[in-house]
Amino acid sequence: MLIHARWLFGSAALFNWAVVLGLLLLNPWLSPLLQLNEPTGSNFALRDLGLMLIATFGVAYLCVARSPARFRPYVGLGVLGKCLVVIAIYSHWLAGHISWPLPALALGDVLFAWLFVDFLRRHPA
Repeated sequence: MLIHARWLFGSAALFNWAVVLGLLLLNPWLSPLLQLNEPTGSNFALRDLGLMLIATFGVAYLCVARSPARFRPYVGLGVLGKCLVVIAIYSHWLAGHISWPLPALALGDVLFAWLFVDFLRRHPA
């Protein structure tokens, strides 16, 4: 279980941190690619708050990767977080507020949510 958890949750942490670092360091290139509006004023604070939450979940996934039994409750929170991201992004896409790039990126969250549920099923408490 430990090797499986290290790969799964380590890659989930890297996915989250790639999103955060990408939007912080490569914003001038990624924003047009993802069709994001340039943040201004208080939108900077909301963007940064969102990025901090994404990074925090990355830390939680790293904890699970290091000690799956001890940090197993974080997996359930990860499922909830990933599902809420998917609901938020896809509801805006279906309403026509955004185009396809963000939903395409959110497919990573769909995959990880499914893998996290599978992990919980295969490794009961």
